[in-house]
Amino acid sequence: MPRLEIWLKELGLPVDTALVPLMCLQTAFFTPWLPPETCYQMSRLTVWLMAVDNVLDAPDAPDAPGAADSAGPDGAPTRVRAWHQVLARRGSGSGSGSGSGSGSDDPMTHALAEITRDLHRDGRPELTAVWRKSMHQTLIGMQCERETARTAATGGGVPRLTDYLRRGAWTIGVEQQVTALWALMDEPGLPRRLPVLLGALREAATAIRLLNDLRGHQREQSEGKTDALAIGLTEQEAYQRAEAALENCRRALAPLTASGYGSAVALERVALWHARMYHRFDPVRPGRAATSSLPGGPGSAAHARHTPFVPQPREAPAMSIEQEVLDVIASGGQCDNAKLAELFDRLEPVDTSLLLGTWQGGGFEHTSENAALLTKMRWYGKRFVDADHVEPLLCRDDDGTVFSYEEMGLATLHEVIYRGKQSTAMVYDQLPVIDHFRRLTDNVLLCVMDKKESPTDFFFHLTRVPASLPQPSSDDK
Repeated sequence: MPRLEIWLKELGLPVDTALVPLMCLQTAFFTPWLPPETCYQMSRLTVWLMAVDNVLDAPDAPDAPGAADSAGPDGAPTRVRAWHQVLARRGSGSGSGSGSGSGSDDPMTHALAEITRDLHRDGRPELTAVWRKSMHQTLIGMQCERETARTAATGGGVPRLTDYLRRGAWTIGVEQQVTALWALMDEPGLPRRLPVLLGALREAATAIRLLNDLRGHQREQSEGKTDALAIGLTEQEAYQRAEAALENCRRALAPLTASGYGSAVALERVALWHARMYHRFDPVRPGRAATSSLPGGPGSAAHARHTPFVPQPREAPAMSIEQEVLDVIASGGQCDNAKLAELFDRLEPVDTSLLLGTWQGGGFEHTSENAALLTKMRWYGKRFVDADHVEPLLCRDDDGTVFSYEEMGLATLHEVIYRGKQSTAMVYDQLPVIDHFRRLTDNVLLCVMDKKESPTDFFFHLTRVPASLPQPSSDDK
């Protein structure tokens, strides 16, 4: 704690030093098995997230058109651009003081450069990229919140609830803490589990955003801010949504936490800490502890279900077939065709807009002729540029570089009715093969290869490659 307090004072970040013990205790609770240096790195990130919220919430922080130039280097738009630039440098040459490369005297910029540098030094590149994306989203979301508050102050409308919750999940800080922890963990195979982990993380962040709104509604209302209650949710509805999202998070993580994966345990503990904290007090005003329960929460007459994360009977919750298949994908395991066919027929079709981008693929078995061929080719996945340009066979060469293998031709997207549902499908230009897709999540697809004269269908899966990760290129080979 003294080390973090010294760092905070030396840089002059706008955070009350009375919060330092809370920041340190929460980090120790999240991942008590990680070394002290890692906990210190996490505590600095949490302090910076609180500081940036204070900076952008300041009423005198200029953000009107043209204000950035007239406000000097401390103007909010200028500072936010500098923070985006620090994150975009991916830690190369970043550091505190003049070594940050920012040319700015802004303590927030120096602090972020130091945090980014150390995270990239000690973290795993494929996971620090996910953290970097979450940090960019934080800044984008906070700017949107400022614009929303300004619009509301001038009599304008409020955002749609779905848009508010999506951006609110970015700005509550949970995703940034958890993705940083993942980057600093030495957990084999963690990237393979990202589809399940990221889905659970979004549920947790949405829940904590709603609990934050419930606890701080009166304060934020007096400050002219928009929250879920101002948009139209009742207190009971907000609490029920938060409880449901926490339960969804817990269920999604259950197979991974039962297997002892630290990435899942850390996420569950982060959600647990924040949920309990907002049930007790508003961390923005820690000196004004609240003893009353949240509306609809524990102690409320309307509270019919258990409080989030209160231990239930030890029987494991029944796992849906969707979650079972997601767990198989995350672990790289196998699954039989009968179960996959049953799930495929239940899932919703996809459209072209969902497919666009790069996807990493995998199979559910390794013994069929199709599986053996893909293994021999070192198949990586697919890239959907648009409906008329699909690279169906992204493969790896000897040094692991991903390239587009085009000797079997490219492919296009068409609307096809398959097993009673119309959906976007991928049709090879030169092969008698059609790949059909169904949506497991927005980022995970269950797929089947329909090959002419083949006696059995070949099921496989695709997981979206985050846009912040380096994209494979056909020019890489």
